[in-house]
Amino acid sequence: MKRTIFNEEKARMNPTFTEEVAKMELWHKDYNIDKKDNLNELPEEPAVFGIFAIIHEIPVHPRYVASTDNLRKAVKDVFEDPVGEGMRKFMHSPWIQMLCYELMPDSTEEERKEKEEEWIKEYEPKVTEEGEYPEYKYVWPYDEVDE
Repeated sequence: MKRTIFNEEKARMNPTFTEEVAKMELWHKDYNIDKKDNLNELPEEPAVFGIFAIIHEIPVHPRYVASTDNLRKAVKDVFEDPVGEGMRKFMHSPWIQMLCYELMPDSTEEERKEKEEEWIKEYEPKVTEEGEYPEYKYVWPYDEVDE
């Protein structure tokens, strides 16, 4: 008989974040069948953020990373006026998006841009014209072992 165990080393091969980074699924009433919307829950504060796909509740395959002086407005803008056909397809599709963000309330625009560049280097956001991530990087963080 086999059982499944969590493999910490494999899990670290997927995007990881510090404790300061909040994660939440995103819902915009105009772009999901259930008309869910949680964008008004987002703070109107300066932040750096990324919009990711989700696999097994883990943020993967980032499509977008940016910094802003108003997180709520910036995320609404990405839904309502995405840059490029691929981003439009991703944001307006049945895929569930995960927002990962770090609030930076007392930061300067320069400090937020520095953090944005760190995130871009770390997470490598990309999107094809079809809304997909061009390469599959997710690593299943579980092992099947004999009992």
